[in-house]
Amino acid sequence: MNRPGLVALSALLCIACQKKSADSTAVASASAAAPAVPGPAAPAAAPVAPAGTPPPDGKYERVVVDGVTVPMINVMDHGAVVLVDTDGKKPRTWEEQYKRKKSSLLTGQYDLHKTNANGNDTFEDDPIDREGLWVIDAKGNITKH
Repeated sequence: MNRPGLVALSALLCIACQKKSADSTAVASASAAAPAVPGPAAPAAAPVAPAGTPPPDGKYERVVVDGVTVPMINVMDHGAVVLVDTDGKKPRTWEEQYKRKKSSLLTGQYDLHKTNANGNDTFEDDPIDREGLWVIDAKGNITKH
């Protein structure tokens, strides 16, 4: 190829490159202006709390429950139920209970909270006072999600 042919070819490529750049800029600005709409295959997912990692059954001292350090908790039934001692008096009394009602919850997640209002050391006759989602970690700390 001679010099005028190369100049013409490079000018043509340069013009095509500029047009491609302008098209991609227009597409990028149009996509930034319009919100992305998920397709039918992408369902809207609500934020999900992670599965907890309950410690082995037993009693654990000085753990954090709902942002408050409590004297002791008692993990029972492979982490399905947690009793909480809030006053620290001995012999131990359990003032709160976390447990799961829904079978769809993952291990270490709780959706019910009861308070031992009548002081009879059982939670069977106490009403549910809070519902929500709490998760326990491997150290026994319980957080609300």
